[in-house]
Amino acid sequence: MNVRRECLPEILLVIVMAVSGLAALIRLWQDAIVAIGIELLIICVGILLLQILARLRRLEEESAARERIMRGNLEDLGRQLIQKQDATSQKVVEAVESIKSRMYR
Repeated sequence: MNVRRECLPEILLVIVMAVSGLAALIRLWQDAIVAIGIELLIICVGILLLQILARLRRLEEESAARERIMRGNLEDLGRQLIQKQDATSQKVVEAVESIKSRMYR
């Protein structure tokens, strides 16, 4: 339902374009081929605009999903780095303690 509400201005634009095409048809009724060509052209441009809009929205949704995935991966990587840092610092402390105990003997 949200997609329909979001696309409403574009759909109205296509309808206005079709009505303007009909106005051209009424004006050029003597030459049916030109009138039909104009109407088809206007409808095709309207459909093209709607397709471009749909693709842009899909790209926006995909980029938002990728951003969420990357954010989650970065948080996980940060946690892993902290764990590795803690493990390394623990090894260093143990090595220092070992060296201290050897020196005092």
